[in-house]
Amino acid sequence: MADSGSKKGDDDEVPGRVKENLCQPCLSKDKQTVADKFCSTCNEFQCNDCSNVHNVLAILKNHKLVSVKEADVARFSFKMKALDLCDQHQHSFEFFCEDEKKLCCSKCAIVNHRKCHSVVEIEKITGKITSSISIFGDKLKEAKEAAEIVARHIRSSQDQLAQDIKEIQVKIRRMRDEVMEMFADLEDSFNKRAETLQKETLQNLTMKQTQNEKHLADVTSCLETIENILKNGTSVQKYVAEHKLESEVNALCKNIKEECQNLEKVNISFQFDETLKLPPFPITEYVPGQLQLKSNCQEDCVDMTRKLTPVSSVDLEKTGDDIENPFYTGIDFLPDGRLVAVDNKNKKCLLYNEQLEKVGSYQLPYKLLSVVVVSEEEVAITKWY
Repeated sequence: MADSGSKKGDDDEVPGRVKENLCQPCLSKDKQTVADKFCSTCNEFQCNDCSNVHNVLAILKNHKLVSVKEADVARFSFKMKALDLCDQHQHSFEFFCEDEKKLCCSKCAIVNHRKCHSVVEIEKITGKITSSISIFGDKLKEAKEAAEIVARHIRSSQDQLAQDIKEIQVKIRRMRDEVMEMFADLEDSFNKRAETLQKETLQNLTMKQTQNEKHLADVTSCLETIENILKNGTSVQKYVAEHKLESEVNALCKNIKEECQNLEKVNISFQFDETLKLPPFPITEYVPGQLQLKSNCQEDCVDMTRKLTPVSSVDLEKTGDDIENPFYTGIDFLPDGRLVAVDNKNKKCLLYNEQLEKVGSYQLPYKLLSVVVVSEEEVAITKWY
């Protein structure tokens, strides 16, 4: 508002020009009165009469009033910001060398430009040339708009980076929960099956134990009979017992021998599908995924997108036996529960159903790094460079 009370052309101020600043309160009353004071608080030029209001109203008594001359010096110094001083000698520019197109102070003109043919006083040429400083203003405004675009882009990039990191953290937790849920279901299924196997096996072992105990009792009884006959029996009794017990002893010994030959050691085990096993490395050495920072200027960092059609309607090609032991460097889950894994060593993308049964195998011409599900039927696969 302070500049509105100055005469037209204030923006073209130069040293040596004398200008008049008008009282702005008077201008609002269509009166043109030369200003005597400048109020930095009101940011207005005022004449003596208008400035005296500061002495009347208590609310205005703390305002800072200076003379117009002091205000002009302060405002002009602020506007120039030492642009009118020579960097080498700290003197005001007074000359312009038209040969070298350089501003000169009095010392510069004598020391550095004494051999130049056209060194003129600035005051003598300012009226002859058209100022291009307004063009600088336009350029700077464009530059400011561009800088603001950069600033907005940086803020947007910062926000996007934080959002991407948060989404990846949520995705990792979701994958962890899904894997944990899958193994919880596996554990529950195993417990039920193991309970049935244990019950059936225990029944069989109990039957064998009962039969063996009967055989053991028969052997003990037979031994007692033989011992008693040998000790107390007559010759006739011994002869009868010999023929009577022969078949019984032979049958008993045969049954026990067969039981000894058919003894079984009961073990239970669970064989995991080899394709599900991940290398037993610590997470510091093996990370089942790849963290990538991408920017538009890095054209060589690309994702290959592969479309996966529903298993129920695709004819899967046979890929043959794996050449090397599988090395899985990435896994993810499709929305319908299927698991997608990439085998780095054999260059394959594999598909498993909810029971972890392999239902698809896609052979690719390069080693794979990681895989990310991007839709219900699409995954993004990254190369191993």
